[in-house]
Amino acid sequence: MNAASRRGPPSGADGAAAGLPLQITFRHMDPSPALADRIRTLVSRLEKFDARITHCHVIVTPPPRHRRHGALYDFHIDIGLPDQVIAVRRAHSGAPTHEDPYVALRDAFRAARRKLEDYRRTRRGDIKNHSQPPRVRRRTPAG
Repeated sequence: MNAASRRGPPSGADGAAAGLPLQITFRHMDPSPALADRIRTLVSRLEKFDARITHCHVIVTPPPRHRRHGALYDFHIDIGLPDQVIAVRRAHSGAPTHEDPYVALRDAFRAARRKLEDYRRTRRGDIKNHSQPPRVRRRTPAG
């Protein structure tokens, strides 16, 4: 089996250096090689964090062109795992720093890493399991 068939159909995807299938989509803007390189770097860090990632799709959306000030970059990240897909949407907090695409990208990947950490905790069983039903106090009718 060659490397191309293992990764699936090319479909215009950009491959990360370590072999993780990565697709970067620039919506309503020209592709930025510098931003794409930064995305590849951050995805490779996520891959080192959790090796079971099967694919990653990053969508870059610039601020609307009709707004000059206060418009924020938006990044959507879908991370495929063997049993689920982790999706990061609207990672910005409305902070004015997200006018810079690199700051918005950093915060989106931080949110993705937190979701991966939560996923790993649930897989390991570190999150509390409430196996006993909650106690309910019932009032007796006055009579």
